Amino acid sequence: MPTELMSVTDTAREFLVKSGYAFFQLQKADFDASRNQWNLTFDVGFTTAKIKKIVIDGASGKVVAFE
Repeated sequence: MPTELMSVTDTAREFLVKSGYAFFQLQKADFDASRNQWNLTFDVGFTTAKIKKIVIDGASGKVVAFE
């Protein structure tokens, strides 16, 4: 895989902190080979679930989408 799982997870966590999320837990991470993208799902809720999705480019290791 172009970018290591640990590397993209660190990138996503740094992105969440910079975006103002103090509490988050990785729920799911998968690599879409056809798009060369990592799809990570985090629960950022403190008391109730609040799901955020981050897409990271597999070649550059940069965040390309955030929902």
